[in-house]
Amino acid sequence: MLTANQLRRELRQAGVANAAVDAVWPEWWSADAANSMSATAELTYTVARRLGMSPTALFDGSPEFLWRDETKFKNLGTTSEREQAILASFGTAVGRCAIRATPVEGSLAELPDLAHVREIILAAAQFVELREILNLCWAIRIPVIQLEVFALRQKRMQAMTVRLEDRHAILLGRQSSFYAQTAFVIGHELAHIALGHLANDTNLLDIEDLLTTSEKDGEEIDADHEALMLLTGDRDPQVVPDADQFTGQQLVKAALQASAGGRIEPGTLALCAGYATKRWPQTFAALRGLPPGRQNVGQQINDLATSQFSWSELSYGNRQYLAQVIGRDYAAA
Repeated sequence: MLTANQLRRELRQAGVANAAVDAVWPEWWSADAANSMSATAELTYTVARRLGMSPTALFDGSPEFLWRDETKFKNLGTTSEREQAILASFGTAVGRCAIRATPVEGSLAELPDLAHVREIILAAAQFVELREILNLCWAIRIPVIQLEVFALRQKRMQAMTVRLEDRHAILLGRQSSFYAQTAFVIGHELAHIALGHLANDTNLLDIEDLLTTSEKDGEEIDADHEALMLLTGDRDPQVVPDADQFTGQQLVKAALQASAGGRIEPGTLALCAGYATKRWPQTFAALRGLPPGRQNVGQQINDLATSQFSWSELSYGNRQYLAQVIGRDYAAA
């Protein structure tokens, strides 16, 4: 059996980030516990479960990540198989914990067609934007969280959708300062759910940036189109500036003028223009200039999650674990 120090060393050598090891390390562990074989065994089981690893293999000093083969990977970039396994396994463990903290009362409402979702939202709001999308997710019991702890030291995923039976959770990896960008990412993940892309897989993991990556398979293209339907009412909106060259301020003005008529949030229009022209510096300058500008989006997402989770559904240890992963004080959760 590995000692606590040996366990930490094995996890680091396997590629797990120190921050992730700290987050999954149980609060009850102490110097006194290190003298107990049963406590050391429980430590290994706890850490393995929270990282999505095989406890048996970890006891033998040979880390094995469980969820790579049950995960559908998209936009891999240069991510290695070991990195994929770490991301998938840690994300699965976190997502399942989030689902358990989001119980369903009565029958579970299915995710409607995203064109219908847009109609529902626009019946009460001017635009389909991040706040409305998040409210929808929580209403149909799909938890959405921003990861503040990452399993890898450097590479981070864009987003991940975790399935547990007929339930789903959405985990955001790379942080954005803009509502419109995050709304598109969540809309893309919702589209994967609505289109049945997880029907035969436990998880779906988007690794590279959804906006800028150029090599997309059919499912990714379909998910983009459905997300755009949700946000704009058109699966393939043609948002192309009149001029070949434009500044961020010009894009701000054009997006504000065009948004009201089509009931499309101005930031979404700016992103559509950026995607069409690939003029990303001007696009993000426009997002900075459009109200409300830069925001701590991840913090706001996790503020909502903290208020929506039924923390009492989790053991104290898992409450600690989930709270740390989203950057919260578990004692207050």
